[in-house]
Amino acid sequence: MITIDDITIKIRMLNRPWLLAQATVIFSDIIETKGWKILRSTKMHERFQEEIWIQAPSFSKGAINGKEVWDEIIWINDRRLYEQIEEKIYNAFFAKRNKENGEQGVAEARKQKEEIDVPVNLEDIDIDKIPL
Repeated sequence: MITIDDITIKIRMLNRPWLLAQATVIFSDIIETKGWKILRSTKMHERFQEEIWIQAPSFSKGAINGKEVWDEIIWINDRRLYEQIEEKIYNAFFAKRNKENGEQGVAEARKQKEEIDVPVNLEDIDIDKIPL
């Protein structure tokens, strides 16, 4: 029986308008499933409280009645395990996104030419001179 501890996630950030990232889900260091997608959504995800959608690898079956129909290539029969995989994908995505955003913020801060002098004695700080 496979448990969530047997699963490893790798995230590749894409930052496209709808496709935020792709994930590789590795089962027991034996089987790699590629093509998991982290997408923007128009609806709030009930567990992650973010407008995000995680989609297992899938393919288009074409249009039926003018609507695109998709079928999943990877199917996890155990619903609880699937939800744990989804959560593990989201957590890996969230960590990588925050790391990249933090690194970007540091780089932008280093580019700023204006330096802020912080007095040794905090009582000497003039609150009217603090940039907002």
